[in-house]
Amino acid sequence: LRDTGCKARIVRTGDRFSVAGDDFTVAPERPEDWERLLEKCAGDLPPDRIVFLATEGFDRLTQPALMGTDALLHLIQAVNGAKQPAKVRLDLVTRGAQPAGRTGTPTAVMQAPLLGLLRVMLNEYPNLTGRGIDLPTETSESDFCSLWDELLQVDGEREVALRGEARYVQRLVRGQSSPEDCFDSQIPLRLESRERGHLDTLSFKPFSPPDCGRGQVLIEVKAAGLNFRDVLKALALYPSEAPDARFFGDEVAGIVKAVGSGVDHIKPGDKVFGLAVYGLATHALARGGDIRRIPDGLSFEEAATIPVVFMTAWHALHNVARIRKGDSVLVHAGAGGVGMAAIQIAHHLGAEVIATAGSPTKRTLLERLGVKYVIDSRRSDFADSVMELTERRGVDVVLNALAGEAIPMGLSCLAEFGRFIEIGKRDIYQNSRIPLWPLRRNASFHVVAMDAVFSGDEALTRRMLEEISSLIGQRALHPLPFRSFPACRADAAFRLMAQGKHIGKVLVALPDAFRPPRGQVLHPGFQVDPNGSYLITGAFGGYGKVLANWLVESGARRLVLTSRSGAATPEAEAFVSSLRGRGVDVAVIQADVGCREDVARLMASTGLASHPLLGVFHLAMVIDDAPIASLSRDRMQSVLEPKAYGAWLLHEATKDLDLDCFVMFSSVSSIFGNPAQANYAAANAFLDSLAYHRRALGLPALTINWGVLGGEGYVARNERVAEFLARQGTGELSPREVVRLTESSLTNGATQVMAIRVDWAKWRQFFRSMQERPLLGRIFAAVEDQESSGKINDYRQRIEAASPEELEKIVGHAVREAVASVLRVKPETLRDDQPLTDLGLDSLMGVEIENTLEASLGVAVPPASLTRARTIGQIVVLIAEQMGARKTGAVPSKKAPARIEPEQTSTDEVDLAALSDEEIASLLGEEATLESPSGSDGSER
Repeated sequence: LRDTGCKARIVRTGDRFSVAGDDFTVAPERPEDWERLLEKCAGDLPPDRIVFLATEGFDRLTQPALMGTDALLHLIQAVNGAKQPAKVRLDLVTRGAQPAGRTGTPTAVMQAPLLGLLRVMLNEYPNLTGRGIDLPTETSESDFCSLWDELLQVDGEREVALRGEARYVQRLVRGQSSPEDCFDSQIPLRLESRERGHLDTLSFKPFSPPDCGRGQVLIEVKAAGLNFRDVLKALALYPSEAPDARFFGDEVAGIVKAVGSGVDHIKPGDKVFGLAVYGLATHALARGGDIRRIPDGLSFEEAATIPVVFMTAWHALHNVARIRKGDSVLVHAGAGGVGMAAIQIAHHLGAEVIATAGSPTKRTLLERLGVKYVIDSRRSDFADSVMELTERRGVDVVLNALAGEAIPMGLSCLAEFGRFIEIGKRDIYQNSRIPLWPLRRNASFHVVAMDAVFSGDEALTRRMLEEISSLIGQRALHPLPFRSFPACRADAAFRLMAQGKHIGKVLVALPDAFRPPRGQVLHPGFQVDPNGSYLITGAFGGYGKVLANWLVESGARRLVLTSRSGAATPEAEAFVSSLRGRGVDVAVIQADVGCREDVARLMASTGLASHPLLGVFHLAMVIDDAPIASLSRDRMQSVLEPKAYGAWLLHEATKDLDLDCFVMFSSVSSIFGNPAQANYAAANAFLDSLAYHRRALGLPALTINWGVLGGEGYVARNERVAEFLARQGTGELSPREVVRLTESSLTNGATQVMAIRVDWAKWRQFFRSMQERPLLGRIFAAVEDQESSGKINDYRQRIEAASPEELEKIVGHAVREAVASVLRVKPETLRDDQPLTDLGLDSLMGVEIENTLEASLGVAVPPASLTRARTIGQIVVLIAEQMGARKTGAVPSKKAPARIEPEQTSTDEVDLAALSDEEIASLLGEEATLESPSGSDGSER
């Protein structure tokens, strides 16, 4: 900091230092020290940035129960009370406190309460901003640079965790855990689209694969190739009557899980690659002849780049064109998948290559790959360039993936006895005419349709795959360059493919990290052992009794119930008597779990050999709500000690026992940073971190961040609190729901779960400061989607009742809503004259907007409308005019608007076979034209 010219001060608590000539010693427990420090600093230059470095380890604390919160608490209080700039930023730096990544390292639990305190501070003090920055557990030389960059970062994130070059942020996901998070590796998942036409609805879902029959192979997929027709399927542009219209993926690499009878060239455990139906899945079924072992030295990703493109190029050039040494070959779209494979094969066969590409970057790449002549495919005179390069002789082979005028131009480039190989679709399906004059010199025209080859000639497919595999193994051919996306970002892979900006192949990888960590296995259900003991702390609160009843109903026969007061009330005594009347051995022990001696005595009483302790349910708590400005060390300790420090003492006392469960009742306060609950949020943040700490040690752990617990809980006993929460949109969870959620979370092997009943739309309006927090971005987006879907019928009803003069205004509202939902902006920020490209609209977003408009307006939007209309105003006018809108005229008619007929086929989908490449380009964007057209097999070009 000083090197940058900033005025910087470094304070180490407990050390003497000097400010303006005065010596200081700042003790964490003395708030007056912090106040005096800031007062002296303000006299020189008030600090507008404060970086707080957390203390590491319980052994460095004078008061373990406070867990280092006193220093940060008193600093916040001093900053708030001092004369400071309008905005002060206070960043909290921890090390290993956040459970980010898959390092398997235990979390630094002692620092976690500081995160809870920071979250409340950011909600209570509008003049304070800040961020929690978590460094890796293991120190490295790169830590300083990473921390410095993060301190200079300006975005909406409130907490980040730095792990190597990765930067993790927090997000809440609404609903049940996704299959990627909770299913084990034995449960097959495959990519499906919940709603065709929208890439955001792509996700992996469980499915039941068919049995591995005769001649078949079951593969555990590690990497899958993405092809152009996969994108068309996702966008609902692929003919729905096709048998594979809802299947994604044609080529895979992975590990053999099973083989059917008649398959003897591979066995379970082999690493293989090849063709498979529904390849974008964790498990795929393939014909035995379509699978080969991966050549030595290749990764799964490299192997997945091979099958479709190399087999297409090999069949076209070797089997059909019969290239001979010395032939010249023109390869169109040379930077695409088939193009790059064809260049390699042509060079291998001894041919000279001329290639085309549509961008300078791609042309430079082809030159570096050894292509002697590279031409701009977008030039209308590329045929003249080819003739000049061949001294007017022409080329022996043209491998064509372009459409329209490119075909006669390519034919004009043919030499005598030349072969024109067509791998495109458009002109074939449209029955286009071709000039015969260029074929007069014994030239020939061939069509290569690989989908027909793969499905209709199994022997040829098997032979080609064997030939390609052999050449790859001999290093005569090499896998293509690729860009790999993790399975959770499959939608991003589809977007890149649609834009046509990729080079080589686009892959989706399904590594082990896609599934739960090793050793995390889903059990058939949480089992209570009647021979074991189960400990409940805070046992005589409302939910201690609920859990005790559930355990007994599940078969428990020995319970250890503890609280600071024991069964001191008539109600508690009656409850214990009722349990004993049901044949349950109940031990009631008066103990303070925040006291080490009491915990030792408690554990001694549970260690009976006949009833070993198998489960711990930690519910002990104290609530003492107050704003941060009113908190003291004593009020912090009274809350932290039983809940947080007590959990740590229980952890230490049981870590060598063979427990089945260790459950901690936490609160949403530690996630959201509820105002006036800094001590409670800090204590619960510790529980959340302790769960991950235990998991990393191989110990059972579950923390549940509860919302409002009704029936028997604290809120149910405080009517005013319940009314206040109801106004926020927060409802109660019943005891029955609490038991069910606890049991299901244990069954699923979860580490942390948040359970809250809430009206998010109402809650968002109440907590307006939370609207911009990225933590809740996905939830709020889902809420907005639901609100938007609720507007669909409203728009349709308004259109049906509108006059022609009113239509344009209604359509305008619908268009802004649609554009805003796809671009993730507010509708009111969109101007009629603003080009959509200025807002980051890409080709794929255009298709999504058209699909959204069709759903909301109840009409089919012309496929090329966003291509012809560049601004929102132009889109509105285009749609409204075709619906019969007019600004002036006769008496309005209330009839329903005429349905817009699309320019090609039905209102639900577009017939791919009937589209020209230019028309496909208008759907997917100009970047995808000619450079990446779809071949007969639907693969990328």
